[in-house]
Amino acid sequence: MPHHVHLLSERHRSDLVAHFLRLDHDDRHLRFGTSISDAGVESYVGAIDFMRSDIFAVFDDRLSITGAVHLAYAENEGELGLSVLAEARGQGIGNSLFERATVHLSNRFVRRVFMHCLRDNQVILHLARKNGMRIVLDGSEADAWLDLPQASPHTVTAEWMASRLALLDYRQKVGAHTTRQVLDLLAA
Repeated sequence: MPHHVHLLSERHRSDLVAHFLRLDHDDRHLRFGTSISDAGVESYVGAIDFMRSDIFAVFDDRLSITGAVHLAYAENEGELGLSVLAEARGQGIGNSLFERATVHLSNRFVRRVFMHCLRDNQVILHLARKNGMRIVLDGSEADAWLDLPQASPHTVTAEWMASRLALLDYRQKVGAHTTRQVLDLLAA
């Protein structure tokens, strides 16, 4: 099932920090390629320049990020860094993030996408293979590439529709979350 994938902005920094802090030690190591402390996560997210890169995320019903992809790009190449919480895996979130990211990159005339990860990151390598990426293993690391198709009226329309549906989804989740909070207050 495809998920609504949201483009994040500056105002989502704390949500992104919370997402990365929910990754256990091993998952953080796989996502960042090294062990990273809570302060390191905060520093990483604090340094993200939302004018030079894009972050997409999937939110759950409690408005917590269950999966995120960071896109950094310049000229004709883009790089993806993707994470999905362990309890949310197997639901297609990673695939939805990957698909949204590659369409977004294609529509910005990026010709190739790249992922660098540890060889032990079997979840990301599975996602890369599933999406047709070429993978090169080198010692404890792996690199994956995918040549992207050119933008088309279809991809531009698909991205526009996806962003509108994601906005609607987020607004509905905010409304439901607020209603739950009010009901909890009334029940107390």
